[in-house]
Amino acid sequence: MAAAATGGEPDGGLPRIVLFGATGRLGRPLLQRFHHIGHPTLSLGRRKTELRKLTGDTMEFNLHNHQIGDVPIMAGDIVINAVHAKFTAVIVKLCPPNIRRLIVIGSTRHLTRFPDPAAGKVRAAAECLVASELPWVLLHPTMIYGAAGEQNVQRIAALIRQFHIIPLPGGGRSLIQPVHVSDVVEAVVRTAGTSRLDRQVYCLGGPEAIPYHAFVRAIADALGTWVWIVPVPPVMLRLAAWLSSWAWGIQKTTDGEILRLQEDKNVDSGALFNLLGFQPRSLAQGLKEAFEIPTRQAHKTSGN
Repeated sequence: MAAAATGGEPDGGLPRIVLFGATGRLGRPLLQRFHHIGHPTLSLGRRKTELRKLTGDTMEFNLHNHQIGDVPIMAGDIVINAVHAKFTAVIVKLCPPNIRRLIVIGSTRHLTRFPDPAAGKVRAAAECLVASELPWVLLHPTMIYGAAGEQNVQRIAALIRQFHIIPLPGGGRSLIQPVHVSDVVEAVVRTAGTSRLDRQVYCLGGPEAIPYHAFVRAIADALGTWVWIVPVPPVMLRLAAWLSSWAWGIQKTTDGEILRLQEDKNVDSGALFNLLGFQPRSLAQGLKEAFEIPTRQAHKTSGN
């Protein structure tokens, strides 16, 4: 569908949402939610075939190869970067000064103490926003799970189903605070509707931080099965990950991922949720919902 010619608040209604990354794992549920509320939308993405499946106005757009002015962003629009924080500088240049709000989805990965190019790009996005004069909000989610096709929880679940053994550096004592995709969507939608968060940075995590071994056991419980946590020296786990990269049918775990398993990833999101007026779902409830998605997809495939 062609992009709408007008933005802002058509006929005095809700402001238009301009969504970069609308075909992604976070973009799709965001688009569905905004449509359910009644916002007009302009969805942007690289894959024309995927854009055709979306509701609302769509536009094929490649952030790697663009011209300023290519996107008809209008005064009063709410612009959302759900692609990657590294594209923030490009999107800032595409926005006129009188948009209603720019919401960027970053990552708590920027807090890592280990060398990480991806973390550096998230930090650069924050610097770009601070330097701009736009009204913006930067949300840094922790590990997001529960979206269709995500590999954070699903990869661990696959290993539990296949082996029932999960090696973790130091036994998995480091803290993790995963957040369900629906709670991220809710936070973004509520952020879009308020100016109370403008020009602020917030971390967005689940309701509580737990040790990684407890997270793995919670996944096993949600699957209705058992798991054995094997404490492994980090250097041995890094070697095993390198060897497993040569094995067929096993998804590769990178050296950086293993390094980051050793650091705490807990954040304080209390102030954000109080401002937005809701609380994230528990891990047990979120995992229950996460494992319902593949089940529903399997039923659709089988024709049941």
